[in-house]
Amino acid sequence: MTTKTLVIYTGGTIGMMQTDEGLAPSSGLQSRIVEILGDRLSDLPEFDVLELSPLIDSSNITPANWSQIYDTLQQQWHLYSGFIVLHGTDTLAYSAAALSFMLGRCDKNVIFTGSQIPLGMKNSDADTNLESAMKLVNQGVVGMVTVFFRHHLLQGARVTKFSSNDFSAFLSFNADPIAELLPDTQASELVPFYDKTRSPEPRTRNFSNDGVGVLTIHPGLPNYAYAGFLSASNCQAVILQTYGAGNIASQDTQFVDFIADMQKQGKLVINVTQCSHGGTSQGTYAAGSLLSRYGVLDGQDITLEAAFAKIHWLLMQQLNYDDIQKCWAQAIVHEVSTT
Repeated sequence: MTTKTLVIYTGGTIGMMQTDEGLAPSSGLQSRIVEILGDRLSDLPEFDVLELSPLIDSSNITPANWSQIYDTLQQQWHLYSGFIVLHGTDTLAYSAAALSFMLGRCDKNVIFTGSQIPLGMKNSDADTNLESAMKLVNQGVVGMVTVFFRHHLLQGARVTKFSSNDFSAFLSFNADPIAELLPDTQASELVPFYDKTRSPEPRTRNFSNDGVGVLTIHPGLPNYAYAGFLSASNCQAVILQTYGAGNIASQDTQFVDFIADMQKQGKLVINVTQCSHGGTSQGTYAAGSLLSRYGVLDGQDITLEAAFAKIHWLLMQQLNYDDIQKCWAQAIVHEVSTT
């Protein structure tokens, strides 16, 4: 089998160049990588760069772009030993989570990475992140999509972007890193998460771009902030970002009625905490226990990004309201902690 790596550039800061209107994704990345990494390439696997068209700033990513990344991986799967996806940091956690569910227990490594400063610019973190991902990509098969950023390899469905400028932009608050790779060190063999893995199959269904909404709970939440979910015919699910262990303002009768009406309409409601660390526990406080009575799904310690990707993925399987109510709590790709 070949040990060649495919680097898929979707857009994002890592490959951006300065334009009259500011930084923007730019083609011709392979030649820039060769120029910047120089002699260091001798210690790295051979690689090709495939640039998606059009290149896109990650703030413009939609679920349709997840499908494009998946289709590209699936089509190239038999030609390469591993894959690195270069992605803008703004929505990298969403895309890594989505591809985690789409690829499942994959038999080759797919590592997402990016940077806070473009490749080739002063003090950039791009070359270190890319070089480290290339060192790791053939060091054993993890069996799931991962994210490499600032020395750490993390589970793709457990990361969140916590800083807009720190080089350690991504953390996994509820799961330990898979591996650590410091500069000028060799990569250790990666430990697999699964006994059995598989290659991805051709995709047969599409995501619904407007099927899932997110609502952040805050003091004095007005009715107009959520009433539209009930009237939107395409809305199939809403993720609530609640207080602490999964609490809402239980004395807000308009909002409680909204939750009840969502259930009556067969629209899913998922409860995730606003806190970076920890998770929801709907039965702990009275202010949260009523959510269980109205069929709200407990997100436990899932991230917002993973919850958003997971419900999209379940809906893409054409599962109905009752099906998802039954299977939501199941950990599919280690996206929640299990005991």
